[in-house]
Amino acid sequence: MYKVLLVDDEALIREAISENTKWNELGYELVGACKNGKEAIEKIKENPPDLLLTDICMPYVDGMDLTKFVYENYRDTKVVIISGYDEFEYAKNAVKYQVVEYILKPITALELSETLKKVREKLDGERLQNQNMKKIKGAYISNLPLLRGRFLNSLLAGNIQIDNIKEKLVDYDIHLSGKCFMTALVLGDDFTSFLSQEKDIKPDLGYFAIYNISEEILSHYEQGVTFQDIEERTILVFSGDAGLEKRALQICEEIQKAIMKFLKIECTIAVGQAVDSLEKLYESFADTKKALEYKFLLGGNQIIYAADLRGSSARQGVDVARYAGQVALEIKTGNEEGIRRQIQEFIQAVRDAYVSRNRSIFYVQNAILSIMNSLDTTSINESMIFTEERELLNTIYNKEQLSDIAEDLVLFCVDIARNMKDQKDSYCKKQAILALDYIDKNYGDADVSLNTVCSYLAMSTSYFSSIFKAYTGETFIEALTKKRIERAKLLLENTAKKAYEIADEVGYSDPHYFSSTFKKMTGMTPTEYAKRVR
Repeated sequence: MYKVLLVDDEALIREAISENTKWNELGYELVGACKNGKEAIEKIKENPPDLLLTDICMPYVDGMDLTKFVYENYRDTKVVIISGYDEFEYAKNAVKYQVVEYILKPITALELSETLKKVREKLDGERLQNQNMKKIKGAYISNLPLLRGRFLNSLLAGNIQIDNIKEKLVDYDIHLSGKCFMTALVLGDDFTSFLSQEKDIKPDLGYFAIYNISEEILSHYEQGVTFQDIEERTILVFSGDAGLEKRALQICEEIQKAIMKFLKIECTIAVGQAVDSLEKLYESFADTKKALEYKFLLGGNQIIYAADLRGSSARQGVDVARYAGQVALEIKTGNEEGIRRQIQEFIQAVRDAYVSRNRSIFYVQNAILSIMNSLDTTSINESMIFTEERELLNTIYNKEQLSDIAEDLVLFCVDIARNMKDQKDSYCKKQAILALDYIDKNYGDADVSLNTVCSYLAMSTSYFSSIFKAYTGETFIEALTKKRIERAKLLLENTAKKAYEIADEVGYSDPHYFSSTFKKMTGMTPTEYAKRVR
């Protein structure tokens, strides 16, 4: 229903129109009938109608002045003039004040009804248009954060025309003023603690929470705006005057501490250098992205400022072969602590070189290949080690930080060292067992010696002596002598053979040397031992 206000100084006309018009059927509600323009103005102020039906000639405030008042203050109210005057001046003013109909008296109920129908169609059209516009405005408001984000993304990419920047800032209600501008990017490092706080928490909530905290702190200081890019990363755009860089770094530090305190999320914040105009903001963001790349080298949970990196970047090479050789040596000696120390020194050299992520990975790959080439792989489980090598070479591309790769490299090299030690221990044990078996079978031969057993095993005397001692706890000669004396004791206990006969049987060609050795081992001569046990 549209509200109608009727104004006419003639009571009979007011009553006739009021009573003879089928308002409800025509889609209207008569909210009042006034006798002059002054009274009508008060009524309009209290309750603005959708349609004003007014005469022209009235006391106090006439119809034209009333129409002017409505035109100037209530543009949505339609005006239909019902007048007994067919004068050009009235008609001209009616057009001026956008009167929708100008009807001459006398007017019949049918004529008024037709006029009201026309006006209703116009009101219906405008109402529909207004509703559509409200929907559009509502959609625009609800999507404003998205639109602002798109604009800011384009601005940081350098895709916005200079002439359009100020206009868009106004359109999207973005406040960036001052002589200096710079950007920062906030990235959560590890969401494990955050996700474990409650059941069914998802990373998306963490991304939004990081944005929310950042936006709240930056808004408090009124130093710029915050938004999320298409990867849900939080981006800060700072604006201000001299001293902005120091202020921005302080704000970033506060944001980092707040995220850790409230979300239990460690985060890295990369900060670009300041520029002197918004159209150069893309340069600051390029700095920001370069700074973020150094998270791989330097590790997370810190603020990485592009200006600091430019001053410290040495761009020096890394002597991969030297470090690989040192690591290989520690592997061969089985020194696990040495392995870790040498790898840490190598990784620090890569960091000090301030190279890109891809270059860093290239250095690590070369180190792995060089280490493997420096080792005698025939002494290890080749199938297992080469499988681990391939896995390591493939997985380092997925690591977020160089420190993670370093730890995997340490584990890989320690595993090789242990494998080599196990293989070596197994080989040494086997050779020692073969030597003991050789003694068991040949102790009666007076010519058996360290040289004969080494010739039998195809080993050097020094290497054999070391592994035999390591496995048995005694030298080869000690083991041979022990075997001969034990056999001699059995013969003395169970036979009536003479000492010289036993000496010959257990490998001693000199009976006196046998007797001397037997007494040294048992505390008695062979004869004394025989008398006691027989």
